Amino acid sequence: MLFSRGVIILYSQIIFAIVFSSCLNRDKATDETYVKKQLQIADSLYIAGRGDSGIAVLKKLRPGINIADPLICDYYYLMAQHYTLQPEVMQLYADSGMIFFANTDKIKQYPEQFVKVMETSGDVCIMKKKYNASLHYYDKGRQILKANGKCDNGNFSLKIGGIFYNQKKFLPAARTLVEGYNQLIACDNNLTNEKRFFLRQSTLDNIGLAYEQGGMLDSAKYYYDKDLAYINKIDSMAIIDTFYLNAARVVVYDNLGGFHLKRGDNSMAYDYLNMATKMPIRDVDGMLIPPYNKLADFYIQTNKLTEAKTALDEARGRLNKFYKDNPESDIKWYRLYALYMFKTGRYNEAYIAQDNYIRLRDSLAAGSSKLYQLDVDRELDAIHQQQALSSLKQQDKIKQISLIGTFIIVGLFLVIIILISRTLNNSKKTQTMMKLQNQQMHTTVNELERANTNYIRIMRVMAHDLRNPISGITGLAAMLLDEDEFSDDSRHLLQLIESTGIHSMEMINELLKSGLADENEVMATQEIDVKELLRDSVELLQFKANEKQQQIIFDADDTPLVTHINHEKIWRVCNNLIVNAIKFSHTGGIIKTSIHLSGDERHIILSVADNGIGIADKDKDSIFEMFSPAKRVGTNGEQPFGLGLSISKKIIEKHHGKIWFESTPNVGTVFYIELPYSSLSS
Repeated sequence: MLFSRGVIILYSQIIFAIVFSSCLNRDKATDETYVKKQLQIADSLYIAGRGDSGIAVLKKLRPGINIADPLICDYYYLMAQHYTLQPEVMQLYADSGMIFFANTDKIKQYPEQFVKVMETSGDVCIMKKKYNASLHYYDKGRQILKANGKCDNGNFSLKIGGIFYNQKKFLPAARTLVEGYNQLIACDNNLTNEKRFFLRQSTLDNIGLAYEQGGMLDSAKYYYDKDLAYINKIDSMAIIDTFYLNAARVVVYDNLGGFHLKRGDNSMAYDYLNMATKMPIRDVDGMLIPPYNKLADFYIQTNKLTEAKTALDEARGRLNKFYKDNPESDIKWYRLYALYMFKTGRYNEAYIAQDNYIRLRDSLAAGSSKLYQLDVDRELDAIHQQQALSSLKQQDKIKQISLIGTFIIVGLFLVIIILISRTLNNSKKTQTMMKLQNQQMHTTVNELERANTNYIRIMRVMAHDLRNPISGITGLAAMLLDEDEFSDDSRHLLQLIESTGIHSMEMINELLKSGLADENEVMATQEIDVKELLRDSVELLQFKANEKQQQIIFDADDTPLVTHINHEKIWRVCNNLIVNAIKFSHTGGIIKTSIHLSGDERHIILSVADNGIGIADKDKDSIFEMFSPAKRVGTNGEQPFGLGLSISKKIIEKHHGKIWFESTPNVGTVFYIELPYSSLSS
């Protein structure tokens, strides 16, 4: 949950024993039972706070999962959980899951895997602050469970309850969490003991916290006591590691201490907070920070300033180590520290601490402004109304719209191609005439630039204006494909419309990022480790290479190569070169990437080499042209746009670098990139 602290504790000895014994026989990875067991182990490692070990299990398991196996979606789901602070990487795994369900018939076959894809997509939207879209994904996942008669484990209710809580709508949060808890206890038989304990215990604690923040203290006390009773019950059954149980007790004791402090029962508050801070457990994520903060508050209120200073120092030491996991505790610490400094007469330091408190509080509030604007109930009602209206569409009208849409898309696409072709042909003719008419060169150049500017302006406006209708038609086709009332011929026609629209949008986006982009746009750069950027690109695209049984080798040492670049644009160039290598290499091929300093240490040299089909001699001079005639179909029939290398060349030249290649037909190609090197020390 978003607001539960300290429940996840290491119980690595048991888990590692299972992991290492399970991984001894690599051939078992093709067995479904074995794969499911390994996925469950990775999930347990995440719960235990051993994310790195969990990711290691998943990476070893990946070659044994076929891309057409529904278990690949479970793999994507767990990988996305590991990258919860990197929404762009999470998006890749969510998109991969969507690709698996491109054939909508699979949704009915594997509803539980589809629900995980919906959950991952919703979580990505939360990370990107697209809260309306997240509700769409969560609600669709819940509807799929209901439609297929699957048990609703309350996961989506708990997530929506977390949204309410973060909006500070505490009573709606509490009611939604209670609903999720009731669904959870009715549907958790297939969970491991550890995950069942974690979900039940943390949900009870969060319900109590929501009621406490909402001012319903009696209800809060009821759920805190219920949580503590549940922990003691599980402890008596000896099925959960002691450290894990003690971690849960720390959280409950902390909340009970704060509860009694709020009621003015200082004696009970001190007892609970003292038990929390004295619990024999190693602090792995800052779980002891809240009770130390509250102890400091207690001591300040009772004028025990020496003890208050000790508690503040304990909290600060842990905040310095676990700051990213505890931003709200950091804000509370500065407020308490300001009070302490004021009581000890150090007013200047109190003013500085108060200023830090206000600054951090306002920064956190500003980052949540979009969240506060979200009306969850109204948005869910709108989603349900939209679903009801969609179900009333008549088949005859849909066919008519489909035919009209097809003609519009084809017509618009032809217009774009004709205008682009005409623009490029006119430019070439004008350049030829300029060479023959030296006396009129200056005038001709000016006219040519004016003509090109007008054409590009027109094309940019058209491309922008075309995106909305094409996107709308594509979305309409996708929505209609969700309906079950069409014949196979109609569904085929709708799929044609959808795929044509998608390819049209891809072409337009490529144009806007290349020849139609603003040449005068200022390119923002920052200090980036290019070696780490290339390593990340290789790791992500290895999944794509796996589809052709290819291997990408990364050849570099561990010394960072930091220079000033635009991260997104250089990432795009690396991806273009590696994707091209994958596309034009045969199944089972090897792709080698390397990065190092030049001999004079003034440049970074990056290379991508393949053993694919190579580049014909007649095409080498035009390979970097936009819509190059040298474009070829990939070894598995992959369709090219002819834009990637043209875009890459422009990006590298904007970085004051250069790009070139060496190629032998039917032997392979090596692309080189040279970038200026400016280390941090220079």
